[in-house]
Amino acid sequence: MQHSIETSKLFSREVDACRICQSKDLHRYLDLGETPLANSYLTEERLGDSEFKESLCIQLCRSCGLSQLTKVVQPDLMFRHYLYVSSTTSTIRDHFAQLASSAVKAAGAKAGDLALDIASNDGCLLKAFEAEGLSALGVDPAENLAAEANAAGLKTECAYWSESVAATLSENHGKAKIVTACNVFAHVDDLQDFMKAVDTILLRDGIFVIECPYVVDFVGKGEFDTAYHEHLSYIGVTPLETLMKLHGFSIFDIEYFENIHGGTIRVYCSRASLRERSPRAAEFFEREESFGIRDSTPYDHFAKSVNENRVALNRLIGELAAEGKVVWAYGASAKGNTLMNFFGIGSDKVPTAIDDNPKKCGLYTPGARMKIVGIEELKKFDVDYLLLLAWNFEAEIRRRCKAAGFKGSFIVPVPKARVVPGEDSWPSR
Repeated sequence: MQHSIETSKLFSREVDACRICQSKDLHRYLDLGETPLANSYLTEERLGDSEFKESLCIQLCRSCGLSQLTKVVQPDLMFRHYLYVSSTTSTIRDHFAQLASSAVKAAGAKAGDLALDIASNDGCLLKAFEAEGLSALGVDPAENLAAEANAAGLKTECAYWSESVAATLSENHGKAKIVTACNVFAHVDDLQDFMKAVDTILLRDGIFVIECPYVVDFVGKGEFDTAYHEHLSYIGVTPLETLMKLHGFSIFDIEYFENIHGGTIRVYCSRASLRERSPRAAEFFEREESFGIRDSTPYDHFAKSVNENRVALNRLIGELAAEGKVVWAYGASAKGNTLMNFFGIGSDKVPTAIDDNPKKCGLYTPGARMKIVGIEELKKFDVDYLLLLAWNFEAEIRRRCKAAGFKGSFIVPVPKARVVPGEDSWPSR
């Protein structure tokens, strides 16, 4: 149900101080308007209902360099029943297998050591740690996913990560050699409690590994659609190190993955002074100083380019519709829902979205109300263009579409709208 001014107070709170350094020197730079929650998919019976919406606006802390939303939505509205599944794509399965291997080496972990994954989803990373010979334990608030993981034999505690949960798990399972937080750190409002919880369960010589989309790519590559209400923070290593120092930790190594979620950093942390910082980690801090991580200028330029792209993509979709072309979307993703809603593109122009997650098929996307179908539907209809909303998996989508016999073209919307012919002419990004 769409909120009123009164009910919004029950579901959201205003952010007037940085969640890392508490500074109130906050600069708003990208306002995406009022949008529905990006993962609040609709059943056909609910299409007549109004949807809960909240402001989606990002601000920069000019003291520590953290970008963060101006509003925090009550987490139960987003996370208690969750449809994003890590194991859906081979890209992420392979990536997590590599993560587990790298973390084991970095930690010097031995067979039987405990690896704890925060926001473990369906257990994709837990399975990878078990393949490395470790004991694996997950924590996730999504009741549906925790139940599925446990049914598959992957030990998962259904809870939000907190200091009290960490204390209980430490008592019941022992302390962890490795703690991971993949694509969840940005979801957390109370980062101070989050770090206290990590400190509680991590062995003295253990490591804490964070993966998240990189704010320098978010801004530099125009990846505005990574913004949605779940993503409270947009993270660089400079503000992250500020947080680590507050809790007796430091960053000792960083890896970068250009093709994971549009640019992802993997940040290795340990207790301060236990490990020497690697040269490649030092390079990231230098790069952020050159970028201007605390300076509003690059962020304002980014916002300007996003609004220009909004005009360009709407013009392109409108021209194709006027020509009678059939345009579908590929990827009923959270990022796609941000794009469709901020750009104001609805099911009248793009009626259908293909998605590889069977949990979403038969549902409708929030706001735009596109019907979600499987890729097999491509064979039943003459589709001229696919709007590539899940552009972060474009190589894998190319393979799937070719196998399905798709002969049309693709529209890549980020960072600037462009048409790409299908088949073997797909260029690299």
